[in-house]
Amino acid sequence: MAPRRTLEASLSLKSRAEAILRAQYGPDSLQKVQKKQRTTPNTVPRRTKAGSKAQPVDLREDHTTSPVSTPVKKRKKTTLPSSPLIEKRLRRFRAHPPGTFLQKLERARTQRMIVLSRKRTSSTSEDIDIVGSTGNIYTVTIDNVPSCTCPDSLKGNECKHKVYALNTVLHAPENLVYQLALLTSELEEIFAGAPPIPADTVSDADADPNVKSKRKPIEADAECPICYMEMVADGGEELVWCKAACGNNMHKSCFDQWVASQRGSTVKCVYCRTPWEMDAKDLKKAATQGAINGEGYVNVAEQFGMSGRRDYSSYHPFWVRNQLGMGW
Repeated sequence: MAPRRTLEASLSLKSRAEAILRAQYGPDSLQKVQKKQRTTPNTVPRRTKAGSKAQPVDLREDHTTSPVSTPVKKRKKTTLPSSPLIEKRLRRFRAHPPGTFLQKLERARTQRMIVLSRKRTSSTSEDIDIVGSTGNIYTVTIDNVPSCTCPDSLKGNECKHKVYALNTVLHAPENLVYQLALLTSELEEIFAGAPPIPADTVSDADADPNVKSKRKPIEADAECPICYMEMVADGGEELVWCKAACGNNMHKSCFDQWVASQRGSTVKCVYCRTPWEMDAKDLKKAATQGAINGEGYVNVAEQFGMSGRRDYSSYHPFWVRNQLGMGW
């Protein structure tokens, strides 16, 4: 019974206190006191690290307002000077020529190929039409990633025609011939040192058929504009020259092959593009046209005096056994 009496006494005291507040401060005084108690933070002192008591909070101060915050100044972004863009090589750099390249280089140097035309498509790109060793006509493109239309290149391999174009036709630096991709600066270097395209080296007077032609002398380092091999004045391969206009020299066998590749169109000088003056016998031979073979390539092996069969002497026997009959 004692706890019950204590509880009743407490409730009675609370009721009397509430009545006194209402009598002195008005009917809403009790609600104001309760609201202030809820908003007033706890004033129980907290222990610090050293175990000492913290200073109590003064309940007489108004803690409902937040302190004025000082605006933080934003730092200005510092713009670093932009560094020049470095061109990325599109294929892995080769520090040394691999064995596969050396094999292709040997074939490019020993197997006869004919250049039908060269076309500079931009300051860093050139298309070269080449008659391969079997008589097929392929187009080699020298740009950032040199390529060729031959089956070997279309399979993703480095072909001998690409090597021939860079090494023999364009006279590219040795360390660039075996690269699978070239930087723009390297292409500029190659084309700056390459032999000029024959049609671009002839003056207006040389190209004028009304001007009487004189045969030009054969220099010590003269090259045929078709095969890019050496020309010898005496004791070498038979030469022909442009009687109609420019007087430039070239191998007769190479020119005969050039004529055959024109497929019945008017035969012109490789250098000056003036209609060629030739004998009736040569004119009849020039009318012969190449034919499209089963691989879809124009083949002029018969007209060029080629066998049309591949020379496998430099190929690995295992590869020959697996690839024989699949010409490229």
